[in-house]
Amino acid sequence: MNDMQDSTCANIISFKGGATVDRTKPRNDLLVIELTIRDIDVGRVLIDTRSSADIIFKDTLEKMGIDQFEIVKYPSPLLGLSGKTTMAYRSINLAVKAGTVTRVTELLVVDRPASYNVIMGTPWLNALRAIPSTYHLCLKFPTPNGIEVIWGNPRVSQVCYAAKQKRKRPDLETVPRKMEKKVSDQAARKKQPLESRDVEIDASRITSFERRKRSKVGGVSLWND
Repeated sequence: MNDMQDSTCANIISFKGGATVDRTKPRNDLLVIELTIRDIDVGRVLIDTRSSADIIFKDTLEKMGIDQFEIVKYPSPLLGLSGKTTMAYRSINLAVKAGTVTRVTELLVVDRPASYNVIMGTPWLNALRAIPSTYHLCLKFPTPNGIEVIWGNPRVSQVCYAAKQKRKRPDLETVPRKMEKKVSDQAARKKQPLESRDVEIDASRITSFERRKRSKVGGVSLWND
């Protein structure tokens, strides 16, 4: 009985109030860690408990030198936080190592620009029995040798967030810039003087009535009988 209690106590995951990466800065960063995937250390891994899928981006696979033939077809719609749906047409099984624990994980392959290399969601977290804490900026999970901890990197988290905002900015500025250009073009056209052209008129074809009719324009005599 005592052995069972000791074993249970050894697997209890707890977080102390002062145990954090940096006590002097606000704890508002996303949890971004580093994992070993297919024996390659991969940074910019976002831990997202709101994601129901584990995701790796196609650009990341290319940088890792993983053969595209290992990717299998697996059409699956992904709903992002913005409400837009992105299709993940393929998936791949890769060995993901966190600390001393390795799990073969199915990752959906997404072909689109991103600030992160990988997004680990609830499937991987549940398989690892891991508990993340954005307040403490760390990830804790049980192992045969006790509880292990992977600390987040606040600097990398801030860089990723800044890159994401920078990627959004050009889209936000597209409409205002078009409107500014339109107004500028209209103003330029107003400033341009009207072109004057010399028109030859055959006076012999103009009747006396037309001469009298056209003799005054704005009070200025144009024709003299």
